[in-house]
Amino acid sequence: MKKILYAVLVAFLLIPAFLRAEGYEDILVVTAPSGATLRENPDTKAAKLGRIEYLTEVKRTEWSDNLSTVEGVTACWFKVSWQGKEGWVFAALLGSNPKESALIKSSEGKARREMHRLWLKTEDSKEVEFVGKLINNKEYLNFTYYGITPGQQFYTVMQDGWEWCRFLLVNCRDGRQQEVDAVPVFSQDATRFVTANYDLEAGYGHNRLQIFRYENGMGVLEWSEEPTEWGPENPVWESDNRIRFNKKVLSGESEPAVVEFDKTANVWRLLD
Repeated sequence: MKKILYAVLVAFLLIPAFLRAEGYEDILVVTAPSGATLRENPDTKAAKLGRIEYLTEVKRTEWSDNLSTVEGVTACWFKVSWQGKEGWVFAALLGSNPKESALIKSSEGKARREMHRLWLKTEDSKEVEFVGKLINNKEYLNFTYYGITPGQQFYTVMQDGWEWCRFLLVNCRDGRQQEVDAVPVFSQDATRFVTANYDLEAGYGHNRLQIFRYENGMGVLEWSEEPTEWGPENPVWESDNRIRFNKKVLSGESEPAVVEFDKTANVWRLLD
């Protein structure tokens, strides 16, 4: 049982958050430049059924609790369907999904991935590296590229583990990083951004709405609300000083709400 749990945790490390959180069909992408071998059984010595090329998409149908270590990386095995064949692929070779791959391709070389490693190139010619890994047999750390914010202020990267996720904003110019609760939504004039994270029951993350001022290449917190009776969702800037969002309660019902900047008092206010 312990071995099976360990394998499942490893498998989750290698399944990008897009697949887990957004209901994608279980499609994975080969991110090993040398490609991936399709085998008859979940073992490095099993008969070879074919060679799957780099960036090819495959459909995962199940996983095995068999663990292997290849070039220092320990992972389980995924059973996949590819070109009418079914077989097993070492999970570490499948490190992305179609949406992330499309975002990396559209980055024009600014973002790249190889297996469990993600690199982002800054304007000052540095590369910021993120490495997915097992921390212990109960926890892991994974990174998924979420694209560039409007105006190209930040790269957005999801960092997640077992039943939790947060987001990193990486300054496109110099690589400085800032952790936030959710993907930022920028105002029309790009001087502020808002994040909204609903987590009213599970408690895996913060249940809060936060507004940041964009200053010196990073976000400076201006206002934060951490309710206990409702959670915030889907913030939209109606103007540079007014944000509409949804208040969601545990029953699943929601109602619109507004937070607005009071220019006279120079503060943000949640309107009743």
